[in-house]
Amino acid sequence: MSKSLPVQAQLLAFFAGLFLSAVATQGQASKGDFSSVAAAGKVNGDTYQNSYLGITLSAPKAHWEVRGPISVQRRQARLIDAVYDSGVPERGPEENYTLALLVESQENFPKGTTTEKYVRNLRHRVEDENVKIYREEFPLTVQGVPFVGTVFQFFERPDFGYFRALYSTVLNGYFVTVEVQCGDEEHLQKLLSSAVKITPRSKQ
Repeated sequence: MSKSLPVQAQLLAFFAGLFLSAVATQGQASKGDFSSVAAAGKVNGDTYQNSYLGITLSAPKAHWEVRGPISVQRRQARLIDAVYDSGVPERGPEENYTLALLVESQENFPKGTTTEKYVRNLRHRVEDENVKIYREEFPLTVQGVPFVGTVFQFFERPDFGYFRALYSTVLNGYFVTVEVQCGDEEHLQKLLSSAVKITPRSKQ
C-alpha cells in the first residue's frame, strides 16, 4: 500500500470542504437542471463521460468512485474521483495520481464572473499553513478550450509533499474544474492533457 493514500484522503476531504464552503446566493438555477448534470455522468472501464457537460476523463487502471459531496441546493458537486496507486511505495511520488471533476453553476456568482476570477476565489479559500500556493492563476488551452489553472503544494511533513492543480473552464453554463494530484509538478499538465477530452454538447 502506497503511503500516498493517507495524503490523498486528507486532500480529498480538504478540497471537498473547500468546494461546498461558499453559499450559493446568485440567481435561481433549476435544481432539476443541476440534477441532470450529475445524472449524465457514466463510468465505462477506464473512462468517465458526462454527456451534459461534454467532457470525458480517462484514467487507465485507476479506481473510480463517486465520493461527493453533491449538492443540488447549492448547485455544486464533486462528480467523480479517480485514484491510481501503483502499489509500490518507492515509486508512489513518480507514478501515483488522482483526478476529480468538480462543477459549480455560473449562477452562483455575479453575472460576468470570469474563469480567472473564479479560480482566484478558489485559491483564496484553499491557502492555509499546510497548503501553499505554488503557482497562481495562469491560462492554458486543452483541446482548443481555454482553461485557467492554479497549483498548490500540500505538505505531509516539512520536507515532503504533493502537488495538486485546479484547472477550470466553462461548459454549458457551469464552471468545470479538473483536479489533478501527483508528486511532480511538471507531470500535472501532462496528466491533464492525456486525461481530458472535450466534445461540445449537441444543441437540443
